[in-house]
Amino acid sequence: MIGYGVAGRLHERLLRALGFHVSVVDPAVDALPPGVPVYRRTADVPRRPAVDVWSVCSPTAHHLTAVAEVLDRDPAARLLVEKPVCRSDEGPALTALLARHEHARLVVMNQYRHAQAVAVLRSVRQEFAPGQPVSGVRVGFGKDRREDIAAGRFVDHDYGVFGYEWLHMLALVSGVLPAGVYDRYLATDPADHDVRVALDPALTSTAAHETTLVDGIAVELYSTVVGAGSHALVPAPKWLGPAHEGGESRQRLVEVAAGPVRFTLELDPVILKNGTPLPRNTHRLLVEGPGVRHDWLFHDSPMDNALRWSMGALLTEPARPAVDLRPITRIGRLARTARSSERPPSGAHRHATPTASL
Repeated sequence: MIGYGVAGRLHERLLRALGFHVSVVDPAVDALPPGVPVYRRTADVPRRPAVDVWSVCSPTAHHLTAVAEVLDRDPAARLLVEKPVCRSDEGPALTALLARHEHARLVVMNQYRHAQAVAVLRSVRQEFAPGQPVSGVRVGFGKDRREDIAAGRFVDHDYGVFGYEWLHMLALVSGVLPAGVYDRYLATDPADHDVRVALDPALTSTAAHETTLVDGIAVELYSTVVGAGSHALVPAPKWLGPAHEGGESRQRLVEVAAGPVRFTLELDPVILKNGTPLPRNTHRLLVEGPGVRHDWLFHDSPMDNALRWSMGALLTEPARPAVDLRPITRIGRLARTARSSERPPSGAHRHATPTASL
């Protein structure tokens, strides 16, 4: 495990539960579970027993260096890298590095690409809106990270708000858009769309709202890292709903419109109307349409799914998995759009384009 921050601790716990023996590379680690060896540098890790998988959970700015150090030690290494896999301008260097090490394997960790909740949504859509084309997709992730940011955690100066949850949201968008539409969406230029960003001199950006029309489908994404009610110029959209009061501030919502039917997937955390929080990894799916209303609760751990899939892809699958750099290219272009000189004095940046609504 390279890096023992929040992501590293989560990886360590889940991988140990799967039966792996875990050691940690981190020059500043403070506390470890009993029996977990710790090393300051990759070069300090003993060569026996051999390392099966290197899990890179260091800050994004150090990912490319960490991968290069591992491959210099073991040209056929298996690497699991937390998202974002690297900075967007480092994509060509990562591609070249992997090309020079044809026996190595690298998988990018993105838990929502493996969320069974999305598969359930797709299945239910076929049942309750058969033959109806998707007309709109909305994904909103909100969280108040100010306490973490003040402690020096979760600070992304490369991508701003787009480096926190946006890759998760793109993974969810890819799971609900029709085949091919996601590819065309990623290829569009964010500067041609309605992109509103709350700029911040210390944190680059703290909230963003993008609306895009692709193949007649309205794709809308919203995210904030300072709480949904903190920006008058980039407010949380009404469809995201109010943040939970007291305690948990996370909001993770997916909406899909198909004909007259609306499918709303509320991902963990799910809070009942009376304020009762449901157990971790409980999700809710609501279907509403003419004469139709269904409400389900179900359990699924996207992180556990993703780790199990990643271990299989790294250790047992015969084909070398491809590394898709298009998502980081997308958030890199969004970040550059936010940083462009076309900013009104208020600090909110906008490019406009005609859009459709759900």
